[in-house]
Amino acid sequence: MRCARCGWPSEEATVLSTHHTSQGWVRYRRCVCGDVTIQLVTLGQAAGTQVEPVREPAESAL
Repeated sequence: MRCARCGWPSEEATVLSTHHTSQGWVRYRRCVCGDVTIQLVTLGQAAGTQVEPVREPAESAL
């Protein structure tokens, strides 16, 4: 995935925090442009990892 604001790879964004939930883990990341994204990390088929964006970045994100 890439940042919707600047196109920087999400994997290179700084992880602010990760929290366990009933559906997997919620991960908050801050991009180099300052935008914050929220991702849901789950175990996929054959114990692979899937990362899904929880929301689109807002203009006034943190």
